[in-house]
Amino acid sequence: MELKEYILKNECLEIHVCNLGGIIKNIFVRDCRWKLVDVVLGFDTLEQYIDPEYRKNYPYFGALIGRYGNRIKGGEITIDNTTYTLNKNEKGNTLHGGTPGFDQRLWDVEQPDDEHLILRYTSPDGENGFPGTLDATVYYSIENNVFRVVYEASCDQPTHVNLTQHPYFNLRPTDENIGNHELRLYTSQYLEITPDLIPTGTVLSADKKHAFNFNKPLFLTLQEEGLDDCYTFENPIEPQLMAELSHPKNGITVTILSDYPGLQVYTGQEINVANGKGGKHYGPYSGIALEAQMLPDSPHHPHFPSTRLNPGERYRHKTIYSFNCFSAEEDYGEEIEG
Repeated sequence: MELKEYILKNECLEIHVCNLGGIIKNIFVRDCRWKLVDVVLGFDTLEQYIDPEYRKNYPYFGALIGRYGNRIKGGEITIDNTTYTLNKNEKGNTLHGGTPGFDQRLWDVEQPDDEHLILRYTSPDGENGFPGTLDATVYYSIENNVFRVVYEASCDQPTHVNLTQHPYFNLRPTDENIGNHELRLYTSQYLEITPDLIPTGTVLSADKKHAFNFNKPLFLTLQEEGLDDCYTFENPIEPQLMAELSHPKNGITVTILSDYPGLQVYTGQEINVANGKGGKHYGPYSGIALEAQMLPDSPHHPHFPSTRLNPGERYRHKTIYSFNCFSAEEDYGEEIEG
């Protein structure tokens, strides 16, 4: 396995990407003193991403997820009266396309310039049980302070597709956890789920779930159960505002827009990873994953937006991450060059 690292860079952003799983290894953004800060969890070396110890409690740091992000109940899908048994890798269900998913595949990477990457992977018919050959292309690009991810796919048989990205943000990496981050969501609806995190099909109002109505910025109070919920958005056609995550100490904010109907919010309560960046141990709540995607288990819920892809159709979705810095509370003391 030949691991390669690619760098997207301009004066505002620097993003490091691995050909394995399209992993976003680093996202360096500018804080209010123009210092570069790496705001995602991960490792210092590419080889650490294939360490068997890391795979034992695998959090999918920064990886492209497919063929189907999130969960499919019972590891089965039925298309035109034919039932397909998928790879079951979590409590009898299929998570993130099974094991190994797109996150563990080597992608073909083309870098036309310093601000664009094109990643391609062909998933063969029957891979992890999914029908049809799927040609997936993902475009990473930066412009000023904006990072765009565009997903495209086509198939030769009817299948189901749900592609996403799985970065974990910690906007102030000297913090041990995300408790001092503020989160705002631009929806008040989320999916009701079973104890196995499978949607029941019912959409609930967030003001009925503990205190987790993020219609205004709220600190991520760390509770034992944490969050692992899919918040829903109405009829997205063009990318719409989904979420803002910020840290008041250094003023860094990431704003997420997407044309996907769902945003999985996972506060990382199960993270337990040794030897992260700088030798740091990542424990519970070390980072938050904000995954724009189709809704989980959609093949079993006809009233959800469809994830079915037919021959001759094109799957295309876009997620935009915009990084900004506002007035910060902390005093840096001295200027640091980026």
